[in-house]
Amino acid sequence: MRFYASYRLAQRLTLTMVLLFAMGPPFCAAGEESTSDCRIIPSDGFNLEIIDRISPERLIVRSTSTVHNWFAGTFTDLSVRGETTIGLSMEGNDTRGNPANVSKWVGLRPVMTYADPTNIASYRWYRKETDGRWVVDDPLVPDDARYAGTGETPQQDIIPADLAAQFLSDDGRYWCPWRDIVSAEAVTNLNVFRVRQHFTRPTATIAMRIPYTYTYLQAYLQQLTATRVPGVSVDVIGTTPGGRTLQAIRLEDPTGSVDADDHQTIVVFAREHATEHAGSWVVQGMLAHLLRGDADSLRLRRNNTWLLIPIQDPDGSAQATFDNLTDLYHGDPRSPDLAPEALAYARYFADYCYGGRTIDVVVSLHNVEANECENICCPHADVRNTSLVYEFNRRLFESLGARGYRTGSYDKPWDVSFMTFRLYGWCAYQFDALDFAFEVNDRYPDRRLSLPLLQGIGRVMAAQLAQWCDSPEGQAWHQRARKTLKLKQLERAAYFQQAGYGPEGRTPYDLIIRGF
Repeated sequence: MRFYASYRLAQRLTLTMVLLFAMGPPFCAAGEESTSDCRIIPSDGFNLEIIDRISPERLIVRSTSTVHNWFAGTFTDLSVRGETTIGLSMEGNDTRGNPANVSKWVGLRPVMTYADPTNIASYRWYRKETDGRWVVDDPLVPDDARYAGTGETPQQDIIPADLAAQFLSDDGRYWCPWRDIVSAEAVTNLNVFRVRQHFTRPTATIAMRIPYTYTYLQAYLQQLTATRVPGVSVDVIGTTPGGRTLQAIRLEDPTGSVDADDHQTIVVFAREHATEHAGSWVVQGMLAHLLRGDADSLRLRRNNTWLLIPIQDPDGSAQATFDNLTDLYHGDPRSPDLAPEALAYARYFADYCYGGRTIDVVVSLHNVEANECENICCPHADVRNTSLVYEFNRRLFESLGARGYRTGSYDKPWDVSFMTFRLYGWCAYQFDALDFAFEVNDRYPDRRLSLPLLQGIGRVMAAQLAQWCDSPEGQAWHQRARKTLKLKQLERAAYFQQAGYGPEGRTPYDLIIRGF
């Protein structure tokens, strides 16, 4: 035990010396007190801890979880005297098949806010209309509360008024309570990341990218439920081992005039990898667009059901762990390693389909760290349907490119295979859904995306998905999915008759392997 404690102390001292070297010369004068009262306020999904306070303006932090594509922490009792330097080492944060390498962070600008990250209002942004009025871009905010004055910045109580101008976009058209930290550097030879910032308030949050937490999602869903938007409901899929709720936001055609034969379903989820927050904001942008109730959003919902899952892994999100839910939809479903979330999602989608509805398209959203790809790229294409995937990618990427986004190659994915062991591939295998995967990257050094622009990807993607479903290719695919489902319904009925029990007695094998 003594040996282990000594070893851990030596590790910590070594890390401190490495970070001190990376952080440059000291800021404290000779004889100055070299301590700091700065501390971190625990928060859902945040994962930084202070391991050394060299001076009030020099802090060394590390991740509390083994992850290297995410960091966030709310610091309080910060020094406001001058520039504070925060050093973060990536050593020891390797994940399976993916080493922690700060070279992927070259060009990374993290984000910061003085707002309370647990407050839903801290994730609202405002746009300036042509008449000079500021309006909050949240369709759930009542009409009489949407407008926020005509000043240089909107009237709000999220950021102190004297600091609000710091969070204004360069063109003055958008305001968001999160902004980039300009002075940040990846010290590649030491595998260290360094941030410098003059904080003007003693409490501030810094993060790799704008957080999308389980706490935020629950607050938003509570607001959504209370608003009673026609045709919108929240489905409870199950409960995680940590006691959190698995949820899908279901948006039906609000006209109620859906033809059962023509009805299509679009499934979009993010956070299969729980620390990839950017994908959740794309889903949120898609949701906000579909909720607007204008002619365009109603057109996208016509004859369509949208099933949106902003956080696929709530426990992983809350604990800042990278990967709990991949590679679970094959092999022996009786394995004790099978997460109950996998069974819950399989049961939800099976019940949905055997209720008579197809899943026509399923999309899985991820994000890279910083400089590995453009604002959007295609990491994987289904080997069985590459021509359809590439054609959809081409249309989507061209539409995004016309709006100033940087895109990767539409027909050169990182991998061409069949992902039956992941949820989106399982839906494709079991129910003949056309499956897509995308990496989004708001921190791409050549085109960093603000929260409005990140959510804008969701609006464009929603339009392209609905357009594809309405196209001749989409209609033909829908008829194919309907035939597949009818055959599976017959197969399922015969299976349970022979097994001597019904769907209520389904085993993990019945769900995961047979899709019943």
